[in-house]
Amino acid sequence: MVGHPSTQTSVCEPVTVNETASEDTGQGAALPLVQEQNWSGYGQAIVHLAWLKDGQVRHLLFGMVELRPTEFPIIDSSEEQTFGGNRRSRSCLHYRRLALSVADATRWYRRCLEGDVQLPVERSDNRTGGGVPLCGGPFVGWPVWPTLAASNELDFAADWVQGSRAHFLHPRAELHPGALAAIRSENNRRQLENWLHFDLVDLYNDYLGAVCLIAPNPLFRHIEKIHLDPPVDGFAETVAYKLINRAGPGVDGTCLEITNEGLRGRLTPVQVDFGNASVQVLNFAEPINKEGRRVTHPRYGLLAWNEPIPLVRSIHTHFNVVSRRKKVTVPSGGKKKPAYEYSVPELAYGGDAVIGRLPGDESIEARTIAAVRRRAMKETEGKEHWFQDAPEDAAQFIRDTVGRAQRRVLIADPYFAGWELFAFGHAIQRAAVELRVLTSAQALKETNTDPATMLKQAVETFKSYSAEPAIRVLDGKALLHDRFLLVDEAVWFSGNSLNSIGVRASMIVALRDPEPVAARLNGMWAAATPLAAWLEKRSPDHT
Repeated sequence: MVGHPSTQTSVCEPVTVNETASEDTGQGAALPLVQEQNWSGYGQAIVHLAWLKDGQVRHLLFGMVELRPTEFPIIDSSEEQTFGGNRRSRSCLHYRRLALSVADATRWYRRCLEGDVQLPVERSDNRTGGGVPLCGGPFVGWPVWPTLAASNELDFAADWVQGSRAHFLHPRAELHPGALAAIRSENNRRQLENWLHFDLVDLYNDYLGAVCLIAPNPLFRHIEKIHLDPPVDGFAETVAYKLINRAGPGVDGTCLEITNEGLRGRLTPVQVDFGNASVQVLNFAEPINKEGRRVTHPRYGLLAWNEPIPLVRSIHTHFNVVSRRKKVTVPSGGKKKPAYEYSVPELAYGGDAVIGRLPGDESIEARTIAAVRRRAMKETEGKEHWFQDAPEDAAQFIRDTVGRAQRRVLIADPYFAGWELFAFGHAIQRAAVELRVLTSAQALKETNTDPATMLKQAVETFKSYSAEPAIRVLDGKALLHDRFLLVDEAVWFSGNSLNSIGVRASMIVALRDPEPVAARLNGMWAAATPLAAWLEKRSPDHT
């Protein structure tokens, strides 16, 4: 049973809602009435809710109010779905999709913002259990209500609503630990992802306990464009933009702003008011390099935007054809490596194809692009290091890297046997840094000296530190092959053991996406055996 946290008791009690409008929009002041919002253009609202019920407590996991433009057909609510729950556990997951009027849904959302979180009530159905309190909040709203923000990063919503206006209610406190532990089980996590269509538990856990309101563009579905060739005399570019309108409201008052970002800077935006028309033609004095858009409306505010993105003017393809397939036979390498065969396609040059126009190699544009690429490559330097016949340089690099640690260092090396603690462990410059070492039983068994001797001597040298190094041993063989150095949030990879790096040609590389690897290394650490327990287990006196 998850249990009801005493620190959140007040969150789950009903809160009286102040229906009085106020001009004071400061922190803690009464909020303006929902009726003051301009929800025209929307014919229905769908509330998506997921919660965890534990006994009589219902923990809000995620909520979303989805406003549907008037051209969309009316849909019905779904039946409440449940998952889990047995004699050993009183907790189970719940999900429901409720169809409400726009006024009822936005009123429910505003009540959540004020601290009154309940299951919505369907007026046409008294069996829904509406009005039952949900344990959630208090929330921090963004932006300040009733402002909506046009967002292109609504990862929890369907593809068709990307670029919608939105408002977010994020809980001030994290989900109750018991509820968090319950939804982290593999079955519960998968079920939530099946209901919500995104990974709420791991990938998008910043939305755990959150409620969001999504207001898709009520006026038009998207913008189409065509570059007219040749352009209008005296201009470098002529482009026709067309709004694909929704049925109903019309686009009168919609303003389109186009920015052109060149290789050396951004030009003054070009604006046009569509009026009653759905097509407008814009002329540009300079060729478009990167195009950005902003669409506004006097009643709805900012409807859509995007950062400048490169304009694709040509596509150059190089292709090959399979001339034949060759078969390769790998001979036997012993009993554990039987012979086998595999086939490889042999490719022949097929030609090139160019769609559009490529800039000449000597053009200013081509030279500038090449220089920008060189600078980008320069910025990535320092993430990959090659060492050959330079063990001292390699050791100094590792010491410098470890010395910059702020919080933690983890050395994961299956052939670590103690020497490295002397060579690199003392490079830590801050006494509060946690030092962990993950080695393997195979390495300790294969060393010519008693593994306890060197490791104990090395640990003794850390007596003056606030914490001694923690050493753990992976039992079995081949649990860890490569070598990793985790320093704070960075993870470095090395093919060679730290005690021999740089003796022969070798590299150490900083991973571009370190978080998944760090998680796996921490998982190995949790499963490994502390050194003292491992030594006691293999002691002749151990029974």
